[in-house]
Amino acid sequence: MLAPFVFLAAVALVIGGTLTRRLDVAVSISLAAMLYGIVVLGPAVGEATISAFNYSMFEVLASLVLAMALGYLMKNRREALASGLTAAGPRFAAFAIPAAIGLLPMPGGAYVSAVVVDPLYREMGLSSREKTFLNYWMRHIWIPIWPLFQGVLITSAVLAEPVVRVISWSWPASLAAIVAGVAIGLPRIKGVDVRGKLRDLSALWPLAAVATLSFLVPIYAAVALVLTAFIAVYRIERREVLAAFRYALSPRILAIIMASLIFSEYIKVSGLSEAMASYLGNAALLAIFAVPFLIGLATGVEFTFAGLAFPPLSALLHGYNLSLAFLGGFLGVMLSPAHSCLVLTLDYYKAEAREVYGLLLRSAAVAVAVAAPLYAALMAF
Repeated sequence: MLAPFVFLAAVALVIGGTLTRRLDVAVSISLAAMLYGIVVLGPAVGEATISAFNYSMFEVLASLVLAMALGYLMKNRREALASGLTAAGPRFAAFAIPAAIGLLPMPGGAYVSAVVVDPLYREMGLSSREKTFLNYWMRHIWIPIWPLFQGVLITSAVLAEPVVRVISWSWPASLAAIVAGVAIGLPRIKGVDVRGKLRDLSALWPLAAVATLSFLVPIYAAVALVLTAFIAVYRIERREVLAAFRYALSPRILAIIMASLIFSEYIKVSGLSEAMASYLGNAALLAIFAVPFLIGLATGVEFTFAGLAFPPLSALLHGYNLSLAFLGGFLGVMLSPAHSCLVLTLDYYKAEAREVYGLLLRSAAVAVAVAAPLYAALMAF
């Protein structure tokens, strides 16, 4: 029973170190992983570390680097990218642009949406923290229901249920996330005289191509193919391509992702999820929400809560209980300082993490306030 307490100490280290600005998130997540691995796994920590460098890590890192390079190159065409969605109205577009790009399962995809929506946010006079919140939150509202996200596919496998049924149980989590994002964001959105052109929706072809290809090939291959096509179509110079990859190969971002995935492997090997589920066994609903929340908070990786927390809870996750589990995992990931999308958006908009967390915590509270009565009503029928 030592593991849950060491885990909570590791989570406190990540949050405290990052939000007090005493430690960069890359350092805090690395120290937290080391603390947990050494204390809980002991001599087995070496083998667990080696096993973390697997295909899953390659896929995540390759997808992240390629997505960031694509986002960097798309900067020069961001006005056209935003114009198509702005045709329905600028206030709608302030939410719709990151939400639309959020349909692409790209690690670090919030950087792409930040680049695209930035001119509109600037026109609206939004502060750095407001830009960061809106882009980051709306980018992730589909996590519980979009079948391209790994978490939905993992859940389908864990529960031995078709994806359609998983979505039919998890949708209240997405609805709560959407309502929360709009409730906190809408009072900050100003009407501006910005007109878009529907024909500019064609500029979204790289995103549509990634979404389509991801059904056929691994996500990193889909992004690589689209990136290659983008370079060819727009005849981008070699100098600009090299600049894009120099940006994408940020040692800090890569360190955060690698440390998060190593931490996830330590959690898996140690059986932490099973221990926490057993510890909270007499409070089933609390366990359903809290275990995915804590796993997501610690790792900041969008699919780990499904892969690590859902298996020991699987007997409890059929029906609308699954929406509580997804909401817990979603909020944990969204509040994690280790989440690469948060790190990238903070960096792009030059925002202070502590200021953004004020909005994130309010949105999380609204999401819970929406989900709780909705869950009760659905369970009553």
